[in-house]
Amino acid sequence: MISALRRRLDHLVRRLDADRFLFVVLLGFGGSVVLTRLYLELTGYPTVGGDTLHIAHAVWGGLLLFVGGLLPLALANRSALLAAAWATGIGAGLFVDEVGKFITVDNDYFFPAAAPVAYAVFVLALWLYVRVRGRRDPSPASEMHAALELLGDVVDRDLSEADREELDRRLQAASRSEHERIARLAGDLLELSRSGALEGGVTEPGRVRRLVTGADEWANRHLSGARLRRVTAGALVLLGVVAVADLAVVVFIGLDLLDGTTTGLADAANDYARVGIQDGLGTALLLARVGLDVVVGVLLLVAAAHLLRGRDRRGVELAQGALLLALTLVNVLLFYTDQWVASGAAVTELVVLGLVWRTRREVLSGRDARRSSAGR
Repeated sequence: MISALRRRLDHLVRRLDADRFLFVVLLGFGGSVVLTRLYLELTGYPTVGGDTLHIAHAVWGGLLLFVGGLLPLALANRSALLAAAWATGIGAGLFVDEVGKFITVDNDYFFPAAAPVAYAVFVLALWLYVRVRGRRDPSPASEMHAALELLGDVVDRDLSEADREELDRRLQAASRSEHERIARLAGDLLELSRSGALEGGVTEPGRVRRLVTGADEWANRHLSGARLRRVTAGALVLLGVVAVADLAVVVFIGLDLLDGTTTGLADAANDYARVGIQDGLGTALLLARVGLDVVVGVLLLVAAAHLLRGRDRRGVELAQGALLLALTLVNVLLFYTDQWVASGAAVTELVVLGLVWRTRREVLSGRDARRSSAGR
């Protein structure tokens, strides 16, 4: 039983562009939750359906999830996967946004723990994206599956020049397989590709892809090398100072409460902390958040120092760990007290995490270039 299950799992391979589709799911999920809550707050939480019925947006979310599941089952085109990713992300966001109604006896949408639960689901999707992002399975079976996916774009006349080069690289890797059937199939397809038989399927990239490519080229020109390190280090310092500032807030509140009364200083600090300190649960949440924030802040400041001193690899590792700690634990506590501040913090941290990943990619590419030059 276990050996049969293991054999089935061994056959599973990562889909081509899996990280891209998961990123779209993340965008759809996070965007739908934030925009839905913003719309409801601005419009006074209107009821859709009249006096008898109430069509909650969880219904629309479930419908989109159903559509997102059906599309890849019914359609073979790769373009359907992108539509399925959007439908799945937006549908999951609309559905999970009403989790407060599902976990309370009185169907309380405004239950304080609802926002942290919804964010926790987002964190799980983020964790999956981090695990998949940048990873490539070098096995011949994975390379062959990816090549066959790209061949589908040839049929649809939707293969870009970059995808064409990727197709040849995948086929070359698969042709070196120890399994004769994979090596032979890959070799025949590679020979067919080099003969010019696929030229009719190569097309110019669409507007969205051109915009993405242009943005990436702009970033390569203006945000690389020493400038990228300075910008990343500056962002880490800013986030680190803000995180450590939570400790100062608690100190100010504690000093102000020594005589048993509060002044405007404690009130201002309490407003910054977004926690009602007179409430026992609020105090516990504040202390837990402050402890984690101090850890995150110190790690971010140390990471920035490493980057500024040229210790890129160490700095990137510390920064990535600190930002993931903030995203996965600190923000859950913050969502319990203020969903809008927590949303802004999460977006900011994700942007800085993107800078860290860009720095990491540049560090790794520089290391690979040095290795290849040393090998020559």
